Amino acid sequence: MKNYKQITYRYLKGQRNRTLLTILGIILSVAMISALGTIIVSARGALIKEAIRDNGSYHAKIEHLQKESLDKVKSHVGVEKVGISKAIGAGVVKETTQGEREDYGVNMPYRYIDLQGYDNEALKMLPFNLKEGRFPIHSDEIAIEYWIADYFDKEVKIGDKINLTLGKRSSIRESQEGEPEETFEKTGEKEYTVVGFIKPNYVWPKELVTKGITGIDQNTPREGGYNAYVQVPDIKNVQEKIESIGKDVGTNPENIDYNNRVLRLYAESVVDTFNKSIIGILIFVVSLIVISTVAVIYNAFNISVLERVSQFGLLRSVGATPKQIRGIVLKEAGILSAIGIPIGLFSGVLAMKIVFYIIGLLKSDIRLINDMEITISATVFLISTFVGLITVFLSAIGPARKAGKVSPLEAVRNTGDLKKENLKNVRSFPFIRKILGVEGEIAHKNLRRNRKRFIITVFSMVISIALFITFSTFSDFMFKIGAVGGEETGDFSVAGYMKGNEDEIYSKLKNMEEVKRVYKMITLSGSALLEDNQINKKIKEINPHNFTEKKGDRTKVPNVDIYTIGDDNLEVLKGVLNKGSIDKDLLNKEKGVLVINNTYSYKENSNAQVLLEGYHVKVGDKIPFASYNAEGEEVDYQDLTVVGVLEKGILDREYNYNASLAIITTEEVFEQIVKDASLGEQQDQYVNMNIELSGKGNRENVTTYLNELGNTMPGFNFTDYLEHAKEARTMTIIMSIFLYGFVTLIALISAINIINTISTNIILRTKEIAMIKAVGMTQGGIKRMVAFESLFYGLYATLIGGTLGVGLSYILFRLVIGISEFQYKLPWENVVIACVGAAIIALLSGIYPLKRINNKIIVESMKEDF
Repeated sequence: MKNYKQITYRYLKGQRNRTLLTILGIILSVAMISALGTIIVSARGALIKEAIRDNGSYHAKIEHLQKESLDKVKSHVGVEKVGISKAIGAGVVKETTQGEREDYGVNMPYRYIDLQGYDNEALKMLPFNLKEGRFPIHSDEIAIEYWIADYFDKEVKIGDKINLTLGKRSSIRESQEGEPEETFEKTGEKEYTVVGFIKPNYVWPKELVTKGITGIDQNTPREGGYNAYVQVPDIKNVQEKIESIGKDVGTNPENIDYNNRVLRLYAESVVDTFNKSIIGILIFVVSLIVISTVAVIYNAFNISVLERVSQFGLLRSVGATPKQIRGIVLKEAGILSAIGIPIGLFSGVLAMKIVFYIIGLLKSDIRLINDMEITISATVFLISTFVGLITVFLSAIGPARKAGKVSPLEAVRNTGDLKKENLKNVRSFPFIRKILGVEGEIAHKNLRRNRKRFIITVFSMVISIALFITFSTFSDFMFKIGAVGGEETGDFSVAGYMKGNEDEIYSKLKNMEEVKRVYKMITLSGSALLEDNQINKKIKEINPHNFTEKKGDRTKVPNVDIYTIGDDNLEVLKGVLNKGSIDKDLLNKEKGVLVINNTYSYKENSNAQVLLEGYHVKVGDKIPFASYNAEGEEVDYQDLTVVGVLEKGILDREYNYNASLAIITTEEVFEQIVKDASLGEQQDQYVNMNIELSGKGNRENVTTYLNELGNTMPGFNFTDYLEHAKEARTMTIIMSIFLYGFVTLIALISAINIINTISTNIILRTKEIAMIKAVGMTQGGIKRMVAFESLFYGLYATLIGGTLGVGLSYILFRLVIGISEFQYKLPWENVVIACVGAAIIALLSGIYPLKRINNKIIVESMKEDF
């Protein structure tokens, strides 16, 4: 042997299982850091592209500039690019009908195109989606929303010329009948050539004011103000820079509108709380990942090194110096790092490629996903490698230094640092032996006889439990703040006074091949009487003015909404049912309702929105409810029985947004409430129907039918949300894959951490277990002893890890509410899953090591040295 370090290779080869476990821990830990870094870099680039596509690439918009000020902005040294827009005025399309004026809720005389002029640079910066044709260049060219072309006297096509009467819409005033009325002041007429059609995000044919684009040239009227869309060369501290530019050109900060969505992705949001929250969350998550990396590698490596103190002592006795001993251990760390870290880096990127492959199977048309490409970042690789190396060597250097300090005589006399103590020196607990037998007593003594082994093992399980609780709770938070998916509306939204035809329309739509589901929503507003213990103190603090009125010993809660969704759709609510049941017959029999206790509320003197469990209504409670009549006055209270409690509602009615209860019931109960309240003809009800398509047939059949209804029924209108709905659903699926995939990875690493620690402990105690078998303990007794020992570890780890996990989840909650506020709840479900899972994994961890020990002859096991 040329030098002592050659022993390292022999040891690693001889202890393959232990070596593989350690390498696996390094691989998983480095892979998690590199995967997270890769997805952050990749997603950030794609999200910026998406935000620019939706909101534009400008950094700020400076409004109401005169020509002189505009020229100063163009020539300002701090400005990189400037796009110009100018309000041209309102162009008349045609007179509105009485039905259209009723729908819009204001007496508007005309259907308008709101004309804005843009130069070429502004059109590049702004998120206009061209359906057909091109953007206008000159002031006599125009691009309009494609659907408005049908409302001209003659259908308009690309290349046609249209004459528009231009003017100014006046402020709304009272008409002779006391209704709000708008007037139009004509300023001129102009002929435009239609050169393009714009495609908006969604289409509502009843919208009376739509967008139109013209070019800006020398013929554009000079009077009136301009808007400047500004990009700065360096986005750092963008608010200060834009305000400085505004000050230099003589405009007020109130005239500056920031492109906040884009700036947020650069961590330069004008809202300082948002920036701090995002940065805080990122630091918190990465710190936990680093801690988990340290835990996995340290436990796998440290136990292995500590168990070999006697071997190092033997080397000391034949002349090895402390420096040489440290060199052996550090070389082992270097070899394991050289193998594990490159594989970990590759595995992290590969994992992300697999995730994107799975997402690709969804065949999504979402541009965000199509934009996202795996970006291999040198910075991410360097950070991942650095963290891995530092962690491995920090894990090795402590035990290596200790091994070098042990005297040869003491090291040879003892069989290892973890085996110094004697079972006789550990205090006995008679009740443990009485309940669990001699195996349980020995297992409990094994935990207590060596503090270092106990701390290392429990620490490993504590970290695993705490990490799972924290990251699974983080996923729950993302759903709560709306970071996953968006507001669901269905593919079409239908609304209006349907003159008693709602059942016929509902039936017709429901039976169409193209339609999967129709939600028929009819709403009644009123107030409820609740006991004080049914109202959360937090919501009283936020909205004290809502709970000042008493009726007997109950408090009146205003703005309660009770609505139907169509009896055929009640089954959809089973996925959000917390307690009780969803039984149509029971609801009808009991005059029953389903209650949503969670609600949104706005803080007084603030725009901050809070989601919280505002109420504590339970199954079986009676709720006195009084609806409002046409004059807004309450009618008589009638008792409703709570049959079920829901976590939230569906579609865009997940919660009541007025700090109050939301209640869902059947159509029969709803009609009974209306009848008992004697509301009469007030309930020529305003009906909402949300239509979800099946993906079969031709969607144009649905559009044609809805258009026909709109032409024959003045109070009827619909909005086409098809593209928006498809994107929202697919984004929900994709973000769920990322979040749950991340939680799964955390669970896997946590499991490996526990398996590594528990199984290594058992393998390293081969001689001890063999001696116990030699003095008469059966194979079954050995298994019970190891099982009890694992359960004891699990009990201690559950108490500490559960508490730590809850604490970490609360810290994360404090960071997340800087983005969107909601009420904190203890994550009991995640705690139970983590603790039970950790105990089961700990039990299973002993199966393979025990099998390996049992396959050996007792004498051979007693001779084996680790």
